[in-house]
Amino acid sequence: MVFRFLSLCFFFLFLECASHILTPIPIQEETYQVSKQIQWIQKPTEFILKNTSFDKNFIKLSLDEPFLSVSEVETISKYRMASFKFEESIKRTCSEQTVDSIKKENGKITIFGKLTGKNCSSNYEVNFVAKSDTEIEFKITVSDENLNRIQLVYVSQPDEKFFGLGEQFTFDEFKGKKPFFFTEEQGIGRGDQPITTGANLLAGAGGNAYTTYAPIPHYISSENRSVFFENSGYAKFDFDHAKKTKVEFWDFQSEKSISGTIWLGTSAKSLIETYTKKTGRFPKLPEWAYGTWLGVQGGTDKVTSIVKQAKDAGNPVTALWIQDWCGRRVTNFGDQLKWRWYADETLYPDFKKFVKSMNDQNVQVLGYINSFLADTDPKKPGDDFTNPLLTEAKIKGYLVKNAKGEDYLIQTVGFPAYLIDLTNPLAVKWTKDLIKKNLIGMGLSGWMADFGEWLPYDAKLYSGIDAKVYHNRYPVDWARINREAIKEAGMEGKIVFFTRAGYSYSNAYSTLFWEGDQMVSFGTNDGLPSSIVGLTTSGISGYALNHSDIGGYTTISNPLKNYHRTKELLLRWAEVSAFTPVFRTHEGNRPLKNWQVYTYTKPDGTKSLGDEDTVQLFAKIARIHFALKPYIQSLVEEASKTGLPVVRHNAIVEPEDKILLNYKYQFFLGDDLLVAPVVESNEIVQDVYLPRGKWTHFWTGTTYEGNRKIQVSAPIGKPPAFIRVGGKSEGLIRSSLESIRNKN
Repeated sequence: MVFRFLSLCFFFLFLECASHILTPIPIQEETYQVSKQIQWIQKPTEFILKNTSFDKNFIKLSLDEPFLSVSEVETISKYRMASFKFEESIKRTCSEQTVDSIKKENGKITIFGKLTGKNCSSNYEVNFVAKSDTEIEFKITVSDENLNRIQLVYVSQPDEKFFGLGEQFTFDEFKGKKPFFFTEEQGIGRGDQPITTGANLLAGAGGNAYTTYAPIPHYISSENRSVFFENSGYAKFDFDHAKKTKVEFWDFQSEKSISGTIWLGTSAKSLIETYTKKTGRFPKLPEWAYGTWLGVQGGTDKVTSIVKQAKDAGNPVTALWIQDWCGRRVTNFGDQLKWRWYADETLYPDFKKFVKSMNDQNVQVLGYINSFLADTDPKKPGDDFTNPLLTEAKIKGYLVKNAKGEDYLIQTVGFPAYLIDLTNPLAVKWTKDLIKKNLIGMGLSGWMADFGEWLPYDAKLYSGIDAKVYHNRYPVDWARINREAIKEAGMEGKIVFFTRAGYSYSNAYSTLFWEGDQMVSFGTNDGLPSSIVGLTTSGISGYALNHSDIGGYTTISNPLKNYHRTKELLLRWAEVSAFTPVFRTHEGNRPLKNWQVYTYTKPDGTKSLGDEDTVQLFAKIARIHFALKPYIQSLVEEASKTGLPVVRHNAIVEPEDKILLNYKYQFFLGDDLLVAPVVESNEIVQDVYLPRGKWTHFWTGTTYEGNRKIQVSAPIGKPPAFIRVGGKSEGLIRSSLESIRNKN
């Protein structure tokens, strides 16, 4: 059986298309039973792999146009501050396709054919293998190894919706959208103005609606279909067409194929469970993780006094996160760190003793590390920074190389640094030993395992793997190395590290995610609202435990507009975070420009921005989070067993409610607590949409019928939240929160 198609234009038995005269041989309809519940359906116009019990398709390939095309493309990356811009030169393209034969076997279908074009010809093979009646693995290979870019096109429905795709910040559903998948800095502003334009003009670092630290080429659709691609090269998904989906992967020949898995299920929840069974699930959090994590820096005296202040206000502080445990380095960007991974005895004399003193107060101490090693800044006259770890890594050859084989010097925000080569087994062992000695050995109960998205596109790696496909894997290995160090130290389940960069399989290694560097603003693309979208989207693709910096991070002083954290923003952000797995603050990159959850005056008289009212209100909100501990703890345990996220997208919990999908800043904590936080400035009344059933307003006890919109009062300190009447966890939530309703 042979037939050709290139945007096929049938006209009875003959056709003329792009000056070619083709004589297609009619294809007889045929159905083949691949397994008990899976059929291969072959028609003149389409191929279908179908589950007959669900009456749903795994995949449908239209024969009205090629479903495969390949190209040879030369790509050059422009790289600045982990923002990537690409210049592409197409050498040749095979855009015509034939299907020459189809081999049908028990549990397997294989399509053979040829792809052709000007100066371009290659055989291809498409394999579909039934792993179960609800799971199909696919693999596409192309014989010409110089053809390094591939596009796959398959049928979708006009009303089909697409959810997930890793951690996204602007869109929570992707029909009509064209996301790409390349872990990088999310950008400053991401479309919010005027900051995005300014960031692009000054540094090309403004980002856009799809830039993210943690993309994953995985989605779940409203058809209860889950699609996951194994490849790690740069990718683009095009959901813009009403009736088809296009997927493009770069440098796929470095991985020998394009491959993945398609699942069918009865619900989004069942699909998340099957996806995470394959890709990994987070462990349970330790007991201490459910209180307030105060993010403070500045030395022993400052952090000790702020912990006491918070506790005196009734704030259930259980952790102190001090990112400057390794030393403080002030740059043009703000307060940064000495990227040398041992305790700074100037800021924290006898650091190990300090950690123990905090532990004795039932406060765990967490630090900071990343996979860079910083160098002296040649732009700063008289810079006296030294880094013995960098010297050692250079001597031993543990650093990522450039095209010339030299250690790859990378200009980060503030100073130059070098990346550890995580493909070098000796460098990995050295890094793990460093973590075990200098972090775990000092008594730290966790740390921020920062970065991971900065590997240059043209880097040369010890293992010989192409950096173009290892770039997205680098943060996964960074998490794996942190996790292995914890296991080797015998501290599994007791230590929590949190990562921001990620890709497929990160959920197998990270113990917790956080969303990175949002602006200290109410901006929809890069402020408080975006942090909610990041939580709901990421949970669909396996990041079941996630949270954000309370109040945001990125602070900008600019003549056109200052982006400094306000009291209102800080407290509204805290309200959102009260309903997430972890409740953690951050001072931001310019602490003295941001409103803080504490009051503090330095010995020189410099005062932080804050007041006693904030201290009290923040403690009040923190008590909401802590009161929810039994419920959140049950959800974390569920996540460890099933992969279901703690914070849930509306489409997971109420998939049939089309109206609810329009309320993307509402979310569910588990299934039985609906949260409708205030995400705009100067709002004290909130519109809330309630789905089916009955819902009890947490603060007033009023019960409302669902399937309608209501309006409720939303003063700071009383975020709109509703308990599902008759929900499995209704009693647990009510008993958890009863103790604070009157006090708050």
